[in-house]
Amino acid sequence: MSFFDLLPDELLHHILHYLSPEETLETVAFLSRRFNSIAQEPLLWKYYCRSSFRYWQAEHRFDDKVHAELHHVHWKRLYLLRLARNRHIAGLVDGIVASHIARLEKTEKICRYGYDAKDYLLSQCRIDESADDVLARRYYSCTVLDSIHRSLAIEEWAKYQDHAARRIDENTPNGEKLNCGMRLERALGAFDMFMLHDNEGDLDEISQLLDDMASRFRTAYSDVDQMTTRQKATTLARWLHANNMTGLNDPSEETYRYLRNCLIGRALRDDRHPSLPIISAAIYSSIASRVGIEAYPSALPNHVHAIVLAPPGISLDGSVRSQEDAQQQETMFLDPYGSDEEVPIDYIQNFLFRLGVHTGHDNLMRPTATDLIVMRTAQNIRASFTSFRTGGRPLSQLIPMIELNRGDWARNLQPALYSMIWASIMMVPVLPENEDVRWDWQQDVRDLLVYFYEYFPEDSWLIEKYVCPMYDAFAAPSRRQNNWELPSKRVRDQIRDIRRVDVSTRAPRRRSELAEGIDVKFRVGQVFKHKRYDYHGLILGWTVDGAGGITNWEQGAPLRDQWGGYSEPFYRCMIGTDGSDHHIIAEGSIEAVQLRGGVDVLPTMIRDLIPMAGKFFKRWDGEKGIFVSNLTELFPED
Repeated sequence: MSFFDLLPDELLHHILHYLSPEETLETVAFLSRRFNSIAQEPLLWKYYCRSSFRYWQAEHRFDDKVHAELHHVHWKRLYLLRLARNRHIAGLVDGIVASHIARLEKTEKICRYGYDAKDYLLSQCRIDESADDVLARRYYSCTVLDSIHRSLAIEEWAKYQDHAARRIDENTPNGEKLNCGMRLERALGAFDMFMLHDNEGDLDEISQLLDDMASRFRTAYSDVDQMTTRQKATTLARWLHANNMTGLNDPSEETYRYLRNCLIGRALRDDRHPSLPIISAAIYSSIASRVGIEAYPSALPNHVHAIVLAPPGISLDGSVRSQEDAQQQETMFLDPYGSDEEVPIDYIQNFLFRLGVHTGHDNLMRPTATDLIVMRTAQNIRASFTSFRTGGRPLSQLIPMIELNRGDWARNLQPALYSMIWASIMMVPVLPENEDVRWDWQQDVRDLLVYFYEYFPEDSWLIEKYVCPMYDAFAAPSRRQNNWELPSKRVRDQIRDIRRVDVSTRAPRRRSELAEGIDVKFRVGQVFKHKRYDYHGLILGWTVDGAGGITNWEQGAPLRDQWGGYSEPFYRCMIGTDGSDHHIIAEGSIEAVQLRGGVDVLPTMIRDLIPMAGKFFKRWDGEKGIFVSNLTELFPED
């Protein structure tokens, strides 16, 4: 008789908590009939599910399962499902890293798993530096995860379309009309999702942060439920200011336009909680709704306030209103961005008068619907993007404008503008009879398709799911080329072409096959310095067929204007602030840079490119002083 035979089942269950699920499955379950029975314990597999996986796709309703009766959930089956998905995802990631063929196809398969893929992808985004393909694995895992995050953001905005299609009458509650089928913090948090990468702070975590803040406020003011609406509203404003949870610590014309100030998730997670007036008002309104206050942002011209509504039939100070006055809820204004006191109504009216608004004050001094708050936030993001691009100062001075105090600043530029374009598309109700709306919407779609095609081809599945059906609804039937042809056909054809290129093979370029007398001096992965313009870059590829021989390998289209004739080798090079700016440079303009050691020996511009370099390279080889190519299918001898 072994020692374990003397132990009760309850103690053995406890011991198995310290073993990995794999050991329980592959070893313990085969020791004996008794251990096999013990290894089936539902409570054990519930523990394994909770400890092994942090993120779950919504279809599992995991939180509901956790609080359900134990015997109502087959926990082992659920664990095995996730384990099988992880193994499939791991194989797909390996294939994406190893070969350019069918990368988009494999990416889409992973994205279909949604948040069931996030745990594994995060482990690859943060893989140790010692991995042989560390840069490629981090880059492509983050690229797939980014597409999943964007899908959740767009799914949140898509709720507006369902709301816009419903009939809204005067008896519809304020919250239902103004929230537009969304929850304010989640609608704004969708912008965060475009720049989340491998960091914390997704939509659920944003809501949890606000729940925690509301709980802290209630703890600080245990008598809040006995207060009048005015007392609650001003007490909350003072508490937020006292804890530095809204506004900017150092507001100036420059810092005001920082990208992070436009993001509610970043504001909530940052120790200093920096936020523009619109985000401050949204934070206030979201917490207010959790402590029994009806509050909404009020997007007045040039500045967003928070507007608080008293309960119907009751004044802000708690008294019963006359039947005549009770027909309209009493309101008050606050400025969570810049003040902890109530803003008098006459101050708001004078503010509007100074802006040249002499009539229609009542129409402006109302709660603003969530779709319009999203659109105004999108405009702020565009302004941040424009300020960065037109800064006219050294890059080192501009970087703080797009830093988010997390991750790599270079990966935020294109996603920021991409989020703004998506919001512009999703926040428009489908009104095909309105020609002006239809025309503006289609202009935004053209911008989106350009951006998608150039920077985010992995989002083909999102374009098909959301944009194509809306495109068919917006476009006038008269614009169809044939009666049977849907307006979205051109978009779908474009996606089909992208997928065709994705699965196609391309002829490799071999140095050994070059004609006699033709020599390509530099190799893929070398760091160089431009002889004339003095910037640094990385060599991605070469051609001896003139500059037109360099193509955009992802889409198969020429990268720049084609110049015929052979004069000398040309190189495709990665330069610029975010790695997306590729140039064609003649060999005579390139000077190789000899470097040895860790990444710290690299020029600053090259170090900034490292997160994006994983698209083309496996790792930095400090001994050889070169980035190890992940383009051997195209340049097998480099």
